[in-house]
Amino acid sequence: MDMRALSYFIETARRQNFTHAAAALGVTQSTVSKMIRQLEDEIGAPLLDRERRPARLTDMGRVVLARGQDVLAAHRALLRDIARTQALELGRLDLGLPPMINRLFTAPLKEYRQRYPKIEVALHEDTGQAIERQVAEGRLDLGFSLMPVAPELGLRPRVVARHRILAVGQPGLMRPLPPAPSIGDLRGRPLVLLEDDFALSRLLDRQFQAAGFEPLIAARSGQWDWTLSMAQAGMGIALLPEPFIRTPVEPGLEARPLGPDTLSWDIALLSADWPMLSHAAQAWVDLCRKHIDGPWPRMEEDVGPG
Repeated sequence: MDMRALSYFIETARRQNFTHAAAALGVTQSTVSKMIRQLEDEIGAPLLDRERRPARLTDMGRVVLARGQDVLAAHRALLRDIARTQALELGRLDLGLPPMINRLFTAPLKEYRQRYPKIEVALHEDTGQAIERQVAEGRLDLGFSLMPVAPELGLRPRVVARHRILAVGQPGLMRPLPPAPSIGDLRGRPLVLLEDDFALSRLLDRQFQAAGFEPLIAARSGQWDWTLSMAQAGMGIALLPEPFIRTPVEPGLEARPLGPDTLSWDIALLSADWPMLSHAAQAWVDLCRKHIDGPWPRMEEDVGPG
């Protein structure tokens, strides 16, 4: 139904006069008459009795007038909400962040809150694997995880930041290792690692399998800072991303980049709606690109399945 034709009819019905309605609408009387005829043709029944003066509503006209006013009000509200959403004055962003990387996003989150205070931001903190599932199910607008992303979910991850993985431990444990140790150099050496549900652990497990050995795990933790503390205490060598290691390293520790160069801690951005991101989601991506160094491909790029 043409909203303009409906509004012309309602104005004419209120004034019971085509000439007065046309003047109020700022159009010609013939335009008003033509638009109402178009509406009547669409409905399949006359809305006004034109033989009477002033023009009177037919039974169908009374129904269309009563319901049409609600339709126009809803249409105006819809247009207002569309404009407010486009201006980022209305909306909601459901964002998934694993605890391992959430602190990297403090700066963009702060600026997002300052710029768009009327956007409701719901933060969902969970493991990378859980966030991947929630994005695939459409429960999150955007999520972050670490590569490799579960391929069976059919997501197309965008790698947006890349960091080296460091081997960190007491000098006595680190001394026999080369300057850039490979996974194979860690065979038989005690390791302190993150729990299995971390994406970094998935990555390392694949590397251990490819190197053909079972790692000697002294301990696992769900906290990266405790993992580092265990390495500082001499329990083993920790394998952690570079952003979580202070430079220079704390006294009693040595840090060396884990080789080969192709092995890295890659942060991936996930959405089930490429490339149709909401305005709120696109604004978040733009701020992350500003604050966090990395590849940040164009969002319309298809980088293939995860």
